[in-house]
Amino acid sequence: MATHFKYGGSTAARTMGCPAWLRLAETVPLVLDGGSNPAADTGTMLHNCMEELYSLDSPIEAAEELLDKGREYKGQHLTQELVNDKLNPAIDSVDDIWKELDLDLAHSYVEPLVKIDTDIGGSIDLIGISKDKKTVLILDYKFGHVSVSAEDNKQLKFYALAAATDPATRELFDACDTIVMAIIQPNDDGADLQVSEMSMDDLDTFETEYLTAVDLSDEPTAQPKGGSWCRYCPAEATCPVKTGAALKASRVNEITSDKLAEYLPLADEVIAWAKAVKKMAHEQLELATPIKGYKLVNKRASRVWNDQNAVENKVRKAKKIKLADGFDYKLKSPAQLEKICKELGVDFKAYAPYISSVSTGTTLAKETDKRPAALPIAGLEQLNQM
Repeated sequence: MATHFKYGGSTAARTMGCPAWLRLAETVPLVLDGGSNPAADTGTMLHNCMEELYSLDSPIEAAEELLDKGREYKGQHLTQELVNDKLNPAIDSVDDIWKELDLDLAHSYVEPLVKIDTDIGGSIDLIGISKDKKTVLILDYKFGHVSVSAEDNKQLKFYALAAATDPATRELFDACDTIVMAIIQPNDDGADLQVSEMSMDDLDTFETEYLTAVDLSDEPTAQPKGGSWCRYCPAEATCPVKTGAALKASRVNEITSDKLAEYLPLADEVIAWAKAVKKMAHEQLELATPIKGYKLVNKRASRVWNDQNAVENKVRKAKKIKLADGFDYKLKSPAQLEKICKELGVDFKAYAPYISSVSTGTTLAKETDKRPAALPIAGLEQLNQM
């Protein structure tokens, strides 16, 4: 949507967590507008495809039609792999929750623009209502690899509040008892569909909390606060919370094992701040703003085919080149093959004996993480050697 709101769904958690973020963001240097990010551009293209699909009568058949006609956004093209791994699983998930909630297709809205006032609003990927009018669905697509939880999701709650306020959609909530918030995120990490619920009373509570946060953010004395909402904040490079963390880290003289618990959260903040600083520096150089001691250089060039189809045909016809020499064939992962089996109606259980779950190693996690603690293999090996 072209409309830009001061407060939107993607920044709802940040507004509630850090009332000073918007004021700080207004003081950062000019940044690039519309810079290309292949992963983000692919996500936008897939969002556009889902919007187009659910504006039609037969989304499952139309997915292949989109592929045949071709869809592109900022150089990112729709491929058979994206249809298999992203679009078809997303369609299946929409169909599943549609049937489960017994939604009324005639009263669903694709990408409706909803607003609370002229400064607060956004567009919802899909909103629907059950045939008995008691359940409203707020659905959001996520096509990135960073998993997003539907549980206590401030963005979805924001969309529900805006839809319940906007004159164009608020009648959907007249007899509503339950608001179902769904995230569809097809990837190899977890379920494609995540769902959480809240009541109308819960929505009233969120309205009070959110609007209080908006009022506080308009105060010039509002203080910044760090948290998970700092991710993607435009003010991260200049935020006093982040620069203060970097200053604190610079004063650390010695790191001992008993201090690691104190320093690990600090390390996360400093790493995020450093990435934000480098991103800002790159943007400023792209805008021709000089930075003493630094310049932009082109990345290493790689040779690519300028007409891949022509080369493939040429290799197939070459008498001295075998197909195995000219093409790479790679077996799909268990998760990818399982999705294909589901699409083709093939029983995937036949492949179960060939599957093992193998960890690639250990990683740091907070003690509250639900996964069980891993064995300290290196420490045990040292004990065995003593």
